[in-house]
Amino acid sequence: MIGLFGFYLFGLIVLLLVAVKSVVMVKPDERAVLFRLGKFVGVRPPGLNITVPFLDRVVRVRVDQINGHEIMSEQELIEKIGKNYR
Repeated sequence: MIGLFGFYLFGLIVLLLVAVKSVVMVKPDERAVLFRLGKFVGVRPPGLNITVPFLDRVVRVRVDQINGHEIMSEQELIEKIGKNYR
């Protein structure tokens, strides 16, 4: 009876590990680039995303900064230009 309980416990632990590894959380200022076995699959949006554990690799890319330059709204740009000309 203990052997059968151990088998079920092991299966439950493996199932829990696979479930945890398959969920990827992407922040609002990021995009997730998805690679499956090293080949580009696609870009995932912000939020919860499901992947195939142990086959997929997710690389998070910040989209609020490109090449070290911060992207700003139109209002922020107007304020910055206004400060430089005063």
